[in-house]
Amino acid sequence: MECCLKVAGYYKNKLGHPVRLEHYRKSIIHMNDKDNKPEHAKESDPKRNWLRSWGIPVILLISLAGSFYWVRYVYETIAGQNWVNMLTVIIVGSQVILLELWFCFLSYFTRKTVWTTMLVLLLCGAGWVASIRDFNFDGDMNLYVSYRWDPLPKSPQELAAGQQEEEAAEFVILPTDLPAYRGIRRDGIVEGPVLRTDWQQNPLVELWRTPVGAGYASMSVVGNSLATIEQRDQNEAITCYDIRSGKLRWIHQYPARFFEAMGGLGPRTTPTISQGFVVSMGAAGDVTCLDLQTGKLIWARNVLTDLKIPNVVWGMSSSPLVYENTVCINPGGPKGNGLMGLSLKDGSTLWKCAGVEQFDEADNKENFCGYSSPMFREIDGVKQIVIFDGHGLSGHNPTNGKQLWRHKYINGARVNCAQPIVLENQKDVFISSSYSMGSALLNIEQSKQGNWKVSKIWHDVKIMRTKFSSPVYYQGYVYGLDEGILMCIDPKTGKKQWKKGRYGHGQVLLTHDQLLIIAEDGDLAIVKANPAKFQELARQKVLPNASRVWNPHALVDGIVYVRDHMEMAAFNLR
Repeated sequence: MECCLKVAGYYKNKLGHPVRLEHYRKSIIHMNDKDNKPEHAKESDPKRNWLRSWGIPVILLISLAGSFYWVRYVYETIAGQNWVNMLTVIIVGSQVILLELWFCFLSYFTRKTVWTTMLVLLLCGAGWVASIRDFNFDGDMNLYVSYRWDPLPKSPQELAAGQQEEEAAEFVILPTDLPAYRGIRRDGIVEGPVLRTDWQQNPLVELWRTPVGAGYASMSVVGNSLATIEQRDQNEAITCYDIRSGKLRWIHQYPARFFEAMGGLGPRTTPTISQGFVVSMGAAGDVTCLDLQTGKLIWARNVLTDLKIPNVVWGMSSSPLVYENTVCINPGGPKGNGLMGLSLKDGSTLWKCAGVEQFDEADNKENFCGYSSPMFREIDGVKQIVIFDGHGLSGHNPTNGKQLWRHKYINGARVNCAQPIVLENQKDVFISSSYSMGSALLNIEQSKQGNWKVSKIWHDVKIMRTKFSSPVYYQGYVYGLDEGILMCIDPKTGKKQWKKGRYGHGQVLLTHDQLLIIAEDGDLAIVKANPAKFQELARQKVLPNASRVWNPHALVDGIVYVRDHMEMAAFNLR
């Protein structure tokens, strides 16, 4: 039968039905052409879903552009620029992942095209990661990358062989000296000559520059000695330099290395110079007393180890306060109230606040020591040590550390860094913080019965959000960095006078009516302290390789000393 069909010009198809041979051949050719259709022809197939072809990527790209614009230029948050940056990363990252999923699983590209493209992207990403030597983040969570081909930082100075000690001089602290963090009163106000501002016509004169170890300490200057603390390999090093030449005079090292991924490597506090001694506190709790002239060790102890209490997330950052013969430090407590008094003579414990001994009883072992430094003030006629720790603001009896009063002021990060400002009436205290807390003015008074009362005059979460820096007070107004932008406010009402000038999370000092600002990117600037308007008088790059200058600068007799985690320099501003 089949033979008869073939003779008659018929042939059986796949279903067994007889069809004419030429029709059968045409159907076979048509099926082969359909299977071998080129890729561009397949894409033009009207049966293909437009959403899978081009709809999804177009929608995602429009969504990416719109959300990016909204986050960067429309969205306002009291949490600061770091939250905006993190939200940007989340939005962009999620959209990119969705685009990759569409490309790999929903698009009409061939498997070969998909695999080849993803392999190339993977290899490029791996190559970029392998080229990175180091990376860090600034105060707003911006990423800074150093590559393997970038020049390595220079090694810090070492003591020259056979170096002779200078002849001992009488220890005197002059009004123009800066013996402690932000000055002897820790208010950022410096005595000295008026600073010149003609930097454009006459650029600043660099007196010297030297490599230093990592860390975020400032510099204390008395006489010809400049003391700071830095990281050198596996040791913390307290160092003393000659301010005239930048040469290393002496160095004292001990095993300690603190590192935190976001905050970086090295010590955070500033040494205090008093009575011919240098007293320092390392990031891991090492308290050390040295002779200023020779660097000879007087005493040393690790208070965190001694007290068996945990370190804080970003390391010990409170600089020691020397009051008479007492060294006041802030190891912390689970609810603050963690000050401690040590003997300047031998480092023995003179007194401890109650919070230091509460870790054994506390359910939460987190340390609320904060990152501000203790300071000596008179409030409502009573001399006291004031500390703005991670739990809030408090005042303490300087002879025994007893807490006199406390005002709770906690943010989500437990980060209170700024030094409080006591106004002229010695009853009102201005405090400021970041992380959605803002600033407040408190009234602190003592009753006739000796009881203390703290009342809040005002609080504004959008005003003066100081993250790593401290504001200054001049002629009734406060000037400080509000999430990296300079702001002037009336502290009695909380009213904003103006907000202008981007300096990042830098530091501010005041001399006469001039704000001397070291910006986070290494610029040095002078701004007139004028509540009526913002007026930048001069600006120049002084730390050219900087990405995050968190080290407070020092101004002594018209000479400014600046440093970051790689180098230190001096400039004549007179």
